[in-house]
Amino acid sequence: MLLLSLIVVASINASAYPMFLEMYKSDKLTNPKNKDVVCNFCHMSPSGGDERNPFGQEFEKAGEVFTPMLRAQFPERFAYPATKVNDNLTIHFSDPDSKVVILESGGTKVAVDVAKQTVDGRAAVVPGEIASATPAPAAAPKTVAAASLTTPQSSSSIPVDPYAREGAFFGQTVVDLPNGKPQRKGGVDFWIGHRFVEPIFQSNTAPDLFGLDSTAIIAVGAKVGLTNRLSVGAIRSSYFRTLEVNSAFQVSRQGSNTPLTLQVRGSIEGRNNFIRDTDNPIVPWIGYGPSLQVIAVRTFADRVSLEAVPTFAFNTRSTSPFVQFGAEHSNTIAMGLAGGIRILKTVSIVGEAAPTVWGFRGSRTDRPTASFAIEKSTFRHTFSLVFSDTRGMTVNRYAQGTGGTTTGLDFFGIGFNIFRRIR
Repeated sequence: MLLLSLIVVASINASAYPMFLEMYKSDKLTNPKNKDVVCNFCHMSPSGGDERNPFGQEFEKAGEVFTPMLRAQFPERFAYPATKVNDNLTIHFSDPDSKVVILESGGTKVAVDVAKQTVDGRAAVVPGEIASATPAPAAAPKTVAAASLTTPQSSSSIPVDPYAREGAFFGQTVVDLPNGKPQRKGGVDFWIGHRFVEPIFQSNTAPDLFGLDSTAIIAVGAKVGLTNRLSVGAIRSSYFRTLEVNSAFQVSRQGSNTPLTLQVRGSIEGRNNFIRDTDNPIVPWIGYGPSLQVIAVRTFADRVSLEAVPTFAFNTRSTSPFVQFGAEHSNTIAMGLAGGIRILKTVSIVGEAAPTVWGFRGSRTDRPTASFAIEKSTFRHTFSLVFSDTRGMTVNRYAQGTGGTTTGLDFFGIGFNIFRRIR
């Protein structure tokens, strides 16, 4: 895992070269004279990897997308119409969709959205209301308003990477269930899951800081986009040293002509790092557990997201150290269900459950996994405060049930997810 991490980190600068330069070359308003640009287009040196130049800094502030404002700030790098009305007013038509114009006066530029009747995100008011209207903060960042103009499926000014959000879902999972978001070519995600084992909804948990003093199950994962549709990843959990290798294919993403986001995900996991432990007198061998999932997501008004994840997990009985419920079956079919509501611009409440509809139903207890979380997102970073009745974070584990010996809310524990989109 350490070697893999070093390889991924070492490849970040190299992968940035084709991604951002290809984005620039494919932009509708790219200046044809700059088709052969290299890394110093954004960086201080031709080889890249060092500090960014002024254009690179503004590109980063704009969310690493080419906004109408960014084009107007660096007109020599783009080719678009502009009209100089007089010595004090220039109009930049730097939006290929012709929805926004940039007005420049006295060295100051503002973004005017005619359809929304906003200036730098500030709504216009009728003359009689000017005196009573609450002015927008003078230091409101222009890059947030500009970034919102290029964010798919969004009418809000959320400063997040559009590839790091699907409606109310941030990161790459709802809690444990995958949320179906695409991974663009060259994209790299990093994820950490942490589940404390002590139940939180008990009267005696306060002295233990509601479970934070207890031991924890930890999982670390990474995902890389091979193409704009195909990604591969791996998760390593401390729960019986489980290693999961997975891959996902993006069938569609919700848009004006597509009603659903659809993704197909396959994985295989094995306890003890896929190593047969013949010296273990208790559990000498725990087999491999393949799985297949179909993720379907529908988002309403960019604020409410609903998800269904039919999950086919194979060899679940063989991957469980304790066999009690549904022992006559080797496989499990579960129906993952999830939902989320974005209550603030960068805050969502999400929840999920994965009831078993057929097959092996788990160890020691027979009830579906259930979790909910509060998510806070920045541009490419998401922190989730998690409450869950399961500690395993791989497919075979949450598909077969929760495990444990208690019932009801007594098994809900606290935890967190940390997601970071590196590229």
